Amino acid sequence: MGISNKIIQFLLSIFIIVGFIGLVWYIFNRIWSLFSNLNDGVLAAIVTAITTFLVTFISIISAKYYERKLLIEKEMRDKKIPAYNEFIEFIFKILDQENKKKKITEQEMTQFFSTFTRQILVWGSDEVIAQWSSYRRSALSEVSDGASNNSMFELEKLLIAIRKDTGHKNSNIKKGDLLRLFINDIDNYIEE
Repeated sequence: MGISNKIIQFLLSIFIIVGFIGLVWYIFNRIWSLFSNLNDGVLAAIVTAITTFLVTFISIISAKYYERKLLIEKEMRDKKIPAYNEFIEFIFKILDQENKKKKITEQEMTQFFSTFTRQILVWGSDEVIAQWSSYRRSALSEVSDGASNNSMFELEKLLIAIRKDTGHKNSNIKKGDLLRLFINDIDNYIEE
C-alpha cells in the first residue's frame, strides 16, 4: 500500500508540474500575442513601467526584510550582552577570590551557573550553547577525576564563542591568547 501511494503521489506531482508549465506557457503566449501587435514606443513604455514597478516593489520588500532582521538581531544582542557580561564578571570573581577574604560558595556557583544556563538557552547562539556544554562537561570531569587543565582551554573556547556571538571576528586569536589576559603562567600549560 505504501509503494502505490508513493507512485500515485509521484504521478500527481508530475501532472501538477506539467500543468503549471503548460499554464505559464499559455499565459506567456497570450501576453506575447497582445504585445507583439503594439507599436514599439508603446511596448517600450509598458516594459519600462513594469520594470520600474518590479524594481521598486522588490527594493521595498528587501528593505523591510533586512530592517526587520536587523531589529531582531539588535533585540537579541541586547539580551545576550548582559548575560555574557555577568558570566565574565563571575569568572573574574572566581579568579579573584584568592585575593579576597570572602570565598564563593558552591551554592552561589550552582545558582549562577543555573541562571546563566537558562539565559543562554534562550539567547545564546548554537556555538555558545555547544561550548557551554563542553566547558561544563570538562569542568565536572576535572572535579570528579582530579586535576587537569582541559577546562581552562574549554573556558577559552567558550569565551571565543561569546566574542563571536557579539560580533567579533576572532581571526588573530590563538590558543592561550584570552587566558593569558588573566592567567600569568598559561604558557606553561600550553606546551602540555
